Amino acid sequence: MISLIRTLTKGVATLYAFGAALCMGLVFLIIFVNSVQRYTFGGSFEWGEELPVYLAVYGVMFGMAWAYMLDRHVAFDLLANLLPKRVHEAFNAVVDLLMVAVGVLLGYSGYLFMMKRGKVDASSLISSARALRDATGIDSLAVLGQMYPYYFAMVLGGGMLALAALLRFANRILRQDKHIAEGAF
Repeated sequence: MISLIRTLTKGVATLYAFGAALCMGLVFLIIFVNSVQRYTFGGSFEWGEELPVYLAVYGVMFGMAWAYMLDRHVAFDLLANLLPKRVHEAFNAVVDLLMVAVGVLLGYSGYLFMMKRGKVDASSLISSARALRDATGIDSLAVLGQMYPYYFAMVLGGGMLALAALLRFANRILRQDKHIAEGAF
């Protein structure tokens, strides 16, 4: 059981780290290419201003879940550190379970928001999405010009946080949390 949880934790942590790095790398690349385009040719890609913002939100969601999983997040535990060790460990386990609930609620509220406001056009992306749809003949690509895929970041982030907290809880219960915090899986 410990081996399975450790392997699962390592795989999920690696996925979250890769997702955060990929998003931030794409943000840098798009901004760099757009800047070169603007100063070399006098104009930039119209999607190059808005897309990095949405990619950064995805990157933050991956990074948030990764940080929670590794227990390297912001924590206000000044008072909790004054508790006896066993009580502090129990407190942290309860916090993990509460974070599972927070993640589920974040994902659900993101879903509701996405379903209510997702049809709104992303102003600088809509024409590029329609051009991509027209060029490929794939009608569903037009959704890239709407807010659905970008609001989905909250749904994904909530799900990833819930999973990270659940794995963190399992590792605490199995006394593997020190290995995770050190990155030693």
